Amino acid sequence: MNIESNVLYLSGLEKPFENRALTLKNELQFIFDHHLVTPLFQPIVDLKNRRVFAHEALIRGPDNSALHHPLKLFEAADQCGMLFEMDWLARSVAINEFQHQQADDFLFINVTVNSLMTENHRQGMTLDCLENSGLPLNRVVIEITELQPVHNFKLFIDSVNHYRQMGFKVALDDLGGGYNGLRLWSELRPDFVKIDKHFITGISQDTEKRHFLQTIKVLAEGLDTQLIAEGIETLEDLKAVEQIGINFVQGYFFRRPEKIISDQLYYQWQDHPIQPKQAKMNLTDLSTLLLTLESVESSTSVKYVANLFLNQQELDFIPIVNKGKVQGMIWRRELMDKLARRYGQELHHRKSIAYLMDPAPIIVEVTTPVENLSRQITDGNHHQNGDAFIITQNGNYLGCGRFIDLLRLITDLKVQNAQYANPLSGLPGNVPIQRYLQEQLDLRQGFSVIYVDADHFKPYNDFYSYDQGDEIIKQLSQILRIACEKTQSFIGHIGGDDFMIIIENTEDYQEICQSILNQFNQVIRDFYHPEDLEQGGIMTTNRQGHAEFFPMMSLSLGVLVVPPGLVAHKQKIAGLATKAKKQAKQAGGNTWSVIKAEQDNLPAIQNSKNGVK
Repeated sequence: MNIESNVLYLSGLEKPFENRALTLKNELQFIFDHHLVTPLFQPIVDLKNRRVFAHEALIRGPDNSALHHPLKLFEAADQCGMLFEMDWLARSVAINEFQHQQADDFLFINVTVNSLMTENHRQGMTLDCLENSGLPLNRVVIEITELQPVHNFKLFIDSVNHYRQMGFKVALDDLGGGYNGLRLWSELRPDFVKIDKHFITGISQDTEKRHFLQTIKVLAEGLDTQLIAEGIETLEDLKAVEQIGINFVQGYFFRRPEKIISDQLYYQWQDHPIQPKQAKMNLTDLSTLLLTLESVESSTSVKYVANLFLNQQELDFIPIVNKGKVQGMIWRRELMDKLARRYGQELHHRKSIAYLMDPAPIIVEVTTPVENLSRQITDGNHHQNGDAFIITQNGNYLGCGRFIDLLRLITDLKVQNAQYANPLSGLPGNVPIQRYLQEQLDLRQGFSVIYVDADHFKPYNDFYSYDQGDEIIKQLSQILRIACEKTQSFIGHIGGDDFMIIIENTEDYQEICQSILNQFNQVIRDFYHPEDLEQGGIMTTNRQGHAEFFPMMSLSLGVLVVPPGLVAHKQKIAGLATKAKKQAKQAGGNTWSVIKAEQDNLPAIQNSKNGVK
């Protein structure tokens, strides 16, 4: 029987497996013999840096076959006592295809719990496969998948630790959807944990799912684990997950599993995430930190690079560059440590440096503001091996920079604004707000101001607690950041529940206001008890000491549109923005009200209740 006819025959598999075990085992053996499995690759996205962080390899059986779906394929292999063989075939095919396509990010490969503990499991098989393919070990993440419960935890943990000792990172798949999720997490201490898509799909509309994810995030921080949210399929769910602070996501919203590896996503951000602006602090690009350093190509031998380090004692790192494009970095300490081990030189000297290099050093454009680079280094998402970063110009290698020099420079910049930052939200306070307003006036270009004020905040504080009120302020500051992330905006914290957004144009305020109100209306419900939600507010004492019913907290947004060159004094800006805010409050909350600078004595030209005109 040839391959094509066998594939067609497989499509007729509809009878129960137990009634045709012998035939099924022969068909599985045919799949093994002819490698009739195909790896598809789906990106895992780094939300902080707005880029593809890794690709997960997902296996499919023969086309037009009842064994095409991976669950049926692996269940059939398990029933026929061939799970390890299927697991190994999937693993080796994924590794070879990933390297064949010359992908340059991390590879997540699935390994079933059962196959790890089978007697057929031979140590070193994955390592041999990587060495034969040329894919560096430190770019592979072993993703543990549960098909059956784990009964022998000691054997399982020992099996996984075998991979960790070799240098692999480990991920736990489908937390909340497997048999032993939390126990596996506590015993295994994985580098990554994937949250089952059941808890992610529809999270933007589900308070309980948000509470679950917030709780899991606290656990992850305590166990030093990165979370990956699976099943992102809508923009609303993406924003909800990002607002909670999850750093990595995966789902059809970004890209479906495909044979061809691609870093192009269906959903596109701007090239770099826009952070809330600080008042000008003489920000500079990275040219002042640039060190001109010769690079080597990825095909260079380990022996040659080792000699470079031996002959140049001041050299701590060497960039790996092919035709101007950065491939990675080799660090003196890591290389020398490997060579100093028993048989180290015999094992590695003849290999290319690509096998031992760090494939994911920090790489930044020379035009990147130093504050952005500092944030990238300190956000905790980048597993940095050395004390340097690579600088590019228009995507091509330019040179390197050292962390210590960056720290010296960033310290001077931070000192200028630290005394003015609000300690609760971390946003700039009144002095930077006034400074930034004056800068916009000096530019004589049109801009917009949004005055954000929370309605019924003080009664809530008195009724629930100041700690609860502080949490709302923190949440509101995060909502403002998300709403402004795609615009050139400055966000300041006036004090208490008052914020100010300054937008560098006169058009984006409508979208921002709509986003703020929509997100706040969803989030604020989490801060009320069920009985208060049911009655729509709280009964508490007012400022006169009398009992009064206060509706649930809402927002009033006063918008001031400032045409180019019309206003010369920032004091007038503040007065007009306050007037717009008061008009929004008079409309009943969950409203934005707009006035123009030349019409400061006229009523608002627009009121929008609940974000709907």
